[in-house]
Amino acid sequence: MTTIEKKLIDYLKDAHALQQHVQGVLSELLTTAADEPDLCRRLGGYARRNRENTRAIEDRLRAHDASPSIVRDAEMLWGAIADVLKSRRNHVGRHVRDGYVAAHLQIAEAEMLRRIADRAGDAETAEVAAAVCDDAREISAAISDNWDAAVELSLRRHGVHPHR
Repeated sequence: MTTIEKKLIDYLKDAHALQQHVQGVLSELLTTAADEPDLCRRLGGYARRNRENTRAIEDRLRAHDASPSIVRDAEMLWGAIADVLKSRRNHVGRHVRDGYVAAHLQIAEAEMLRRIADRAGDAETAEVAAAVCDDAREISAAISDNWDAAVELSLRRHGVHPHR
């Protein structure tokens, strides 16, 4: 196996772990944003595509005779659980912020994976990475369109009813 193939597999494993983390963030965000049907609809679609992208990444790992990294997946899972436990008291704003950050982490990870795949001559993995990137950009825009709704939800959960 060449060095670039090893690197590609490394990036695929990282991408898989991040997909797992994002799924946890999305689950919490969907629960938090239940009062905002438009945002929930968009988040739900993104969660479905995120699961599809995760399966596609797993397929690409298998194509390279590799599998997800249990250690990386576990680290991301425990990180996500710790974040949820820390922010459980509130925090609509924190969940929305974390969703936005997670989307941008996916964009960065997918851009790197796409470029490594291109250099390794793996067009299928490059396509998967491009799909992840496109989906993450779309949900980032959806979250950006809803900052005011997130603030309103957060304030309402704390008994503050702002006057407009």
